Amino acid sequence: MRTCWIVADEFASTHIEPEQIKKIAPVWGSWRTWRAWKTDNVLCHDVTKAQELVQRAFQAVCNFYTASKNYATVGRPQRINLYEGDFPGELDHPEEIIAMHLVAEHNDLVLLLGYDLSEITVEDKYQRHKQLNYQNAFRATLNTYPNVQFVLIDHPDSLDKSFQNISNITCDKFESVLQLLN
Repeated sequence: MRTCWIVADEFASTHIEPEQIKKIAPVWGSWRTWRAWKTDNVLCHDVTKAQELVQRAFQAVCNFYTASKNYATVGRPQRINLYEGDFPGELDHPEEIIAMHLVAEHNDLVLLLGYDLSEITVEDKYQRHKQLNYQNAFRATLNTYPNVQFVLIDHPDSLDKSFQNISNITCDKFESVLQLLN
């Protein structure tokens, strides 16, 4: 079974170590996860940040991915991976959704650390709008890859009701996943 991890931007843990997850499968995440989680495959959707990372030769220390529309602006460097596509609306952490698309093409099991698909409770209309866009993009990804099993690890609450009847998303505890995959 082909397996990988995706680490969400804001994921922090006191009981999970980068070495534990790297022993099981490759690790994907945004540029924000690289230092703390030793991410193997790193994404950066923002052209300004991608340009800054390339100027520091970031692509030499990981498998670096950015949008193909950024390629000329970042200087057409070697050892950089490109992806197509963009988002029609505003959402935070687009790399988390992009990573799901990239890994679903080549994996049967995608383990998600730090993702939160709980009911949206923020009252600020703009923040609520962005969170709703995120959940819609997440749901669309699940529907695009029905043969890939996505597992939310240590999810904080119940899933939002809009995810409850989707068969290829589930929740599990990190300890259970370790027992199954080690």
